[in-house]
Amino acid sequence: MKQSWKHLVLMALMLTSAAMAAVMRPTGSLADDRAPIDLEAMVPTQFGEWREQTGVPVQIVDPEMQQTIDAIYTQVLTRTYMHASGYRVMLSIAYGKAQTDNLQLHLPEVCYPAQGFKLERIEKVPLTLGSDTITARRMQTHLGQRFEPVTYWTVVGDHITAGGLDKKLTELRYGLRGRIPDGMLVRVSSIDRDTAKAHGMQALFANALLGAIDPAVRSRFAGLHGVQP
Repeated sequence: MKQSWKHLVLMALMLTSAAMAAVMRPTGSLADDRAPIDLEAMVPTQFGEWREQTGVPVQIVDPEMQQTIDAIYTQVLTRTYMHASGYRVMLSIAYGKAQTDNLQLHLPEVCYPAQGFKLERIEKVPLTLGSDTITARRMQTHLGQRFEPVTYWTVVGDHITAGGLDKKLTELRYGLRGRIPDGMLVRVSSIDRDTAKAHGMQALFANALLGAIDPAVRSRFAGLHGVQP
C-alpha cells in the first residue's frame, strides 16, 4: 500500500511537471553559473591513512555499458586507494553537467546487474561525513567468486537525494527557478567477503575523503544540509 501511494505521488508529480513544461522550461544550466568541475584536481590522491594505488588494472566495462556512461556523464574518475593497514577500496565518481529526463545518473543497482553481478541486498543508511550525516545506499553484490560490497550516494545540484521521488522533487525545485541541475554519483566499493567489514572501511574512507576535499567545493560532492534549492 505504501509503495502504491509513492507510485501515485510520483505519477502525479510527473504529470504536473509535464503540464508545466509547456509554460515553464529551465533556461540554463546550474553548472554554467559556478566554477567547473575538475575531478582529477579536486579529489586528492592521498589523505589521512589513505594513498592512491597506481598501476592497478581498471575493471573492464561492457562496451554497450561504456557507451551509456559516456553519453550520461561529463567526467568519470576511477581510482584504487590503499589504507595504511593494507585494505583497498575502489572509488568511482561520475559527474553529469545536466540532469534531464534523457540524461539521468546511472545508479549502481542498475549498472552492476547489467554487467552480470547478482544484487543480494540494497538498503538506505545514514553515513557520517565530518559533522554531517547524509543518506547513502549500501549494496551486497557478487559475480562468481568476486564479492563486492558497495556504498554510494547521489547529489543533484547541491543536495543529497535519497531516492526516485526525492530526486524528482529536487530537480523540479531547480526547474521552477529556471535551472537544470547537475548531478554527481560517488561510489566506494571493495573486494571482500566480509560485508560488514567492507562497509565499515568504506565509511571510514568516505569520511576521510570528504574531509580532504576543499570546503569551497565540498557541497558538490556531499550536498548542503538543511537547505532547499
